[in-house]
Amino acid sequence: MNKFLKIFLLTIFSLLFILIIFFIYLSKKTNRPFLYFPKTIISALKFTPTTDKPNFIILGVDKRDDWLEKTETTDTIIFSELDLKQAKVHLFSLPRDLWSYYTNTKINQIYPLSLDKNNSIEKFEYISQNFASISGQPINQVLILSTENLKELADILGGVDLYLERGFKDELYPNEAYILNPDSDAPVYRTVEFKSGWNHLDSRNISEFVRSRKSADTAANGGTDLGRIERQQLLINTLIDKLKSSLAKNPQIIFKLYQFWGTLEHNFTDTELISYLLRYSQKLKSIEILRHPISIGEDPKTNLIYHPVKFINSQWVYLPQDKDYASLHGFISESLNSL
Repeated sequence: MNKFLKIFLLTIFSLLFILIIFFIYLSKKTNRPFLYFPKTIISALKFTPTTDKPNFIILGVDKRDDWLEKTETTDTIIFSELDLKQAKVHLFSLPRDLWSYYTNTKINQIYPLSLDKNNSIEKFEYISQNFASISGQPINQVLILSTENLKELADILGGVDLYLERGFKDELYPNEAYILNPDSDAPVYRTVEFKSGWNHLDSRNISEFVRSRKSADTAANGGTDLGRIERQQLLINTLIDKLKSSLAKNPQIIFKLYQFWGTLEHNFTDTELISYLLRYSQKLKSIEILRHPISIGEDPKTNLIYHPVKFINSQWVYLPQDKDYASLHGFISESLNSL
């Protein structure tokens, strides 16, 4: 055996050994079988994404199962397009009280209605189809987050620091102690406050930040669902920035994030996820967040979504400018194609 062949074989065996050690390490860190990631990576290399602009619907679920209420309505509803080639994320927040003519309910009821489906495939299809009809865009993936998920993510990242132009104080925030036991002496409400300037958010206060809506009578002052939408989009920007910096400083955090990802409710596969990462990882490092505020008000002539003078089915709702959502479809499409 000549010297060149010996060096070649030694190199091959060394690489194989390193790969085996690496996959053993991955297996222990993620609690997956040893062959799971080699098989998944091979599948990801063969996988061809159907689009380089996948669309998502992101639902923030406020799960309640206590003495006062049993519900799984969604407080946060965001349509998002991830433009992988341009490294841009487009965000459109939809008010939870927007009326759906397809389900004859507010759109915050679409997720609870999906729970009646026979299996997870039908559930995600139901969610995707309904929000595709409202947004005018195909929905490729569904991601569902609870407030507990949000707390866990904040702790994994060591909290996030967020700058508020205008602080807010909510004296009517539901008191968890009262919710758990209405017969106790606990007050019905408690006060939460976030000052203008820098605020540190972690598992102790992040749910209050995203859920509060009674701090004022107007969105401009931080109150109502519209003020809450503004804060939620600001938080998404901050979380993405913290994710990027955390991965750069401590790459091992990816294992915690992967385990966290496995606890979420979504219809992604690891093959799809790894495929996108392999193809676009360099682009994702410089990703830009673009927020597209939807015009919401009282006048159906000038606002894409408006509050009517009368209740619908005895409910306070928002209505689209037209029943087929054509104006909203046009705004979203134009926003996505203008850059």
